[in-house]
Amino acid sequence: MDALVILIPLLPLLAVAVIGTGLLFGLLQGGKREGFTADMATWMLTLSCLMAMALLGGDLLGKNHGYFSVGQWLGSDSLNVRVNFTTTGFNVGLAALLSLLLALTSRFATAALHRQAGFHRFFAALSLFAAAVLMVVLSANLVGCLAGWMLAEVCGYLMVAYQYQQPQATENATRVFITQRLGDAGFVLGISLCYAWTDSVNWAQLQASASELSIGQATGIGLCFALAAFAKAALVPFTPWLARTLDEPAPVSLIMIHLGVFVVVALEAVFMQSPFARAVLGLVGFATVAYCYIIGKTQTTMQGSLLFSALAQVALMFVECAFGLWELASWHLCANLTVCCLQRLTVADAFKPAAQAPALVSVRLYLLSLQQFWLDQIADWALVKPVRGLAQDLSYVDDRIIDRLVGLPSVGVFPLPAGYEGPESGSEPPQATPFAKSSGLAGKLTEWLSALLHWFEERLVLRSPGKQTSTYGRQIGHAVNQFEQVILRPRYLVLFVCITFLVAF
Repeated sequence: MDALVILIPLLPLLAVAVIGTGLLFGLLQGGKREGFTADMATWMLTLSCLMAMALLGGDLLGKNHGYFSVGQWLGSDSLNVRVNFTTTGFNVGLAALLSLLLALTSRFATAALHRQAGFHRFFAALSLFAAAVLMVVLSANLVGCLAGWMLAEVCGYLMVAYQYQQPQATENATRVFITQRLGDAGFVLGISLCYAWTDSVNWAQLQASASELSIGQATGIGLCFALAAFAKAALVPFTPWLARTLDEPAPVSLIMIHLGVFVVVALEAVFMQSPFARAVLGLVGFATVAYCYIIGKTQTTMQGSLLFSALAQVALMFVECAFGLWELASWHLCANLTVCCLQRLTVADAFKPAAQAPALVSVRLYLLSLQQFWLDQIADWALVKPVRGLAQDLSYVDDRIIDRLVGLPSVGVFPLPAGYEGPESGSEPPQATPFAKSSGLAGKLTEWLSALLHWFEERLVLRSPGKQTSTYGRQIGHAVNQFEQVILRPRYLVLFVCITFLVAF
């Protein structure tokens, strides 16, 4: 039964390969091929769901061994990263639930996106997202989880930018992607710390070695993965990216925010060793609950209310983890994920009456909620503007200082040669073009070498050589060929490579 775990993420990837090939060769265009694309994605996701259900049944009956390895992906010293999967426990149950919800999403989208321009592109992205999410849940090591984690972000970008003809859609997708990349830094650093302190990147080994970690080590690992979970789950201060996903055609963002909770639950043993890391989970979760309560009161669409209510529930799961209620958080995760996805598929873009401020919250909180506490503007001030300013300063230094020191010419129109023949005998030498002029020590050396090579080409190559000149030319050519054969010998090539590395480092 353990071998079935390979088919769960592999079947959606097969749908991506078929649909992508059809798009590449122009076979899936227009409304005539919509049935094939929708059926391919829906059936592959349905088969993946059936495989996950069968694997879950085998786990409940005690038929699974709990671990299945395909082969080794990377081995170096004590680092051994294998392509392996988990076949037991909470991971299998969550994979079965996710595959079922994704199959239902594909079925609902068939009618909702009928005859839209990006119909085929949507089902390819949805299938790829399904494979990525299932890889996150079923991977038995942190590296495989990270691969699915980042691939899910790429698919989320494609979903938010589904209507890419609109500039606002691409801007929203870019902001969502960049915000989540901040969490990826924490994930990568957490993997590095796990390997440095436990000599392993496997989930099972990490759980077994957690009791041997000191409080400082457990706190470092916990805070790194907490940062990744906060960014993925859209907790404060990363919440603004969730409001930018209102126009996505599938509940991708709702699934992604629950992945943050999954990572925290998977690291239960590590967080139990660090009271400070659990305190951070509780404080950030409580702040997000309060934030979502206020913002949710001023939403004018059912979809907006659903997003912030789902986020409030996700924040409550972090609070539950902070208090050590891990089993409650796991059941809460599955229940809320099911309800939110089904609601998202049914409410679509339905509107509701605008909220009345005095009846819900105070006027000041109402005004703050309309601006979403200026978290987006604070992010622009703290991150976007400094990065842009640094880029402008570096560009200025490069243009005004570095280029002048090395003697690079200003960009202009390159003159085209009049022909391949050299100038007539007795004619005036050609005037130097602005492109050939340069400044600086490096520029003058380059200009001098260029003039020398130009003279050599004019005198010995382009002009019709006499008998004596042709003899000298043949001798020079023979010597050059001999020198080239010598330096192309393997030992000299290895020597040149070593010299290059010595100079570089």
